[in-house]
Amino acid sequence: MNTIDRETVRERARQHSARVADFRLALLGGDPATIERARAEAQTAARTLFDAQLEAGLITAEQHRRRTAALSSEYPGAEAQA
Repeated sequence: MNTIDRETVRERARQHSARVADFRLALLGGDPATIERARAEAQTAARTLFDAQLEAGLITAEQHRRRTAALSSEYPGAEAQA
């Protein structure tokens, strides 16, 4: 039984989009600490979205695992910008 509705998943997706936008802006002109903070927030939002998708039955456990594992390459830290 799914315990989360699609509107909640949509809200998590909106939050994730906003955090990704913040991260991209930080990459353009932020100092390393700002970039790291924005990266961490984007990763947290992504995990929250993936969890909501899994709970709603929109993705499988394997898809959830792969998406979560890919997070570090999708959101490189400040060292990648040096």
